[in-house]
Amino acid sequence: MSLLLPIIEQLADARSDQERAAWLLWCPLQILGKYEMTIRNRLHHAGFLAGITYVETELVCLRGTRDGHGELVEGPFGARLAAREAMWAIASSTPPAPADHSITEV
Repeated sequence: MSLLLPIIEQLADARSDQERAAWLLWCPLQILGKYEMTIRNRLHHAGFLAGITYVETELVCLRGTRDGHGELVEGPFGARLAAREAMWAIASSTPPAPADHSITEV
């Protein structure tokens, strides 16, 4: 029995960076903030450093100062947009086909 929340178990069970990126884009920001260290640990353990950068960027924006209209100031806004685009690119990429090591007839 795992002590992880089911949503965090989904991240822990992800088998590819593509699955991890999709999970990060789908995950509620409140979960990213509340379970930041657990999520970072799972991403680090998987070697998905782009995911850690994404989490950091989202949380900087979530916790950052906003302008007089309640919008993010330009720097964090642009960084968040770039981080989300990077996750979308990874999440929507087609994983490489496994190499064919079968023996063929000659």
